[in-house]
Amino acid sequence: MINPEVIYLIISGSEAARQVPQLLAELTTFERPLYTLLTENAASVISPLHLAEQPGHHLIDSYFDPALLPDRKPGLVLVAPATFNTVNKISQGIADTLAHSLVAEAIGAGWPVVIAPAVNAALANHPQFALSWQTLAHWGVSLVPAQGQGATLKMAAVSSIVAAVQAVFETNPTGYPENENKPEIS
Repeated sequence: MINPEVIYLIISGSEAARQVPQLLAELTTFERPLYTLLTENAASVISPLHLAEQPGHHLIDSYFDPALLPDRKPGLVLVAPATFNTVNKISQGIADTLAHSLVAEAIGAGWPVVIAPAVNAALANHPQFALSWQTLAHWGVSLVPAQGQGATLKMAAVSSIVAAVQAVFETNPTGYPENENKPEIS
């Protein structure tokens, strides 16, 4: 079990990234250091400079950031919004960017991970997305379903995402939610 000392917020390139300033404000209420990482595509939706101006968090833009060296502090990792690409990369263990690498490390280290996808209905109905969703749930990742109906699916409301983070801290405040199905490392 780990004690999540910090919150890492991973932002991927969905138009829902525009809700991140409100999400950041809510996450500061957990009174833990808050570190924000953007995927490459997120910068085409929300400006890293605009995010850097938001109080209460530290924007990380390289592997050499002091917050990540020499060892990362154990924490809760929140991926919001998580695009179709990001959800599938995480479920397949692809760590080809700093943001995806941090999520992969968190899962491997037994840190709590919460994912709030932002995908349209067609992508949500794709067989790979369903398989990725099942895989992540099997690993004990907390998933916050998209909201809406038909083609109007959107990322869950900020309040729902914050409630999922709160639930992780309340369920097991010193570590990752219990998961009997987590594979043993030999």
